[in-house]
Amino acid sequence: QVGNPRKTLFKIRDTIGELIAQYEEMLGLMASGDENELDGEGLGGGDENNQALCGIRLYRGETLLELTERWRFIYSHMYDEETRRFDLSRIPDVHDNVRFDMLHNPHLGLTSTLEKLYNLAKIMADCVVPQEYGTSIVEKRSIGSKMCRALLEKIMYDLIIARTDNEVDMRYMINMEYGSDLPITTMGRRIRTRLYFTSESHLHTLMNMLRYGESQDRASPLSVEGKEEFAKTAELCYLTQIIFRLFEDTKRNMDDPKRFRVEVLFSPGATNTPMHMAEMDRDRDSSRFDTAPPKVVGRQDLACQEVEDFLNACITEGHTEEDDDELYDKTTSATTTGTPTKTKWNNTASTTNSSA
Repeated sequence: QVGNPRKTLFKIRDTIGELIAQYEEMLGLMASGDENELDGEGLGGGDENNQALCGIRLYRGETLLELTERWRFIYSHMYDEETRRFDLSRIPDVHDNVRFDMLHNPHLGLTSTLEKLYNLAKIMADCVVPQEYGTSIVEKRSIGSKMCRALLEKIMYDLIIARTDNEVDMRYMINMEYGSDLPITTMGRRIRTRLYFTSESHLHTLMNMLRYGESQDRASPLSVEGKEEFAKTAELCYLTQIIFRLFEDTKRNMDDPKRFRVEVLFSPGATNTPMHMAEMDRDRDSSRFDTAPPKVVGRQDLACQEVEDFLNACITEGHTEEDDDELYDKTTSATTTGTPTKTKWNNTASTTNSSA
């Protein structure tokens, strides 16, 4: 789909130039007071939908001038005229901005230009974005183990808390102050659900570790079908979810590794394109809120201990010399003050009904 990447990049740049020219034409008409002359590929004045432009106010209070400057900045930084080289890190910016304007500023009447730019930017972004976190399996593992290590540690810790049923841990009890507002009869129970709200970059690295973090002595928690699902997911959209569900079979002995099993699910989020929404009646199109239903991507009968061991190995893999220096500084400080130290690394693992 990309074809010749350099030619596609020039098409993207040229289309941004067209878009900027159209915005500048609008600004010129606004300055002259002739906004009613805008029609076709540009807003026509007169009805209530045009008030945002007539007042030079767009979504979230942005002005038409600010919108134009936003695109001018991308255009000027995307390509270096002297070196004749493109900055590929600007491709995600193009994709995010054109999607934003199609969703939130369709009343400007530049739908056809925005659709053309979206189609070009999407095929390039689908190629460029995943490679920002490594172009080879070795790089993806190295970057992933360092970048999302804290997230992996939190998931592991929460898995342990969920399956150990420690009644002494009071941090995850229901807040009684809101008891009257909640339709809950068993106020004394502990909350086992964890919701992790994180960035797209952390989701990419987490997926890379789940997909490529296996070795000869540890298998990936993903099934073959799950790896294929990850591989064919070109874009992580809004509300992308990775879910770990912990189940307990109370009929098994406590020391039976199959007593606790984990189910891993994945959804790429709100994957609908913004094209059919870039019209005046978009507010009546509720499909833009829909997210892809989660699919099971984990192996069947996946023991919780297997997941814990896998995550722990990934965390250890992300250990760096800076961590050693930090631990040494803490140990030295504690020794000087006579304060006992705690081991920094927790070599056990864990997680619960958690969504990244």
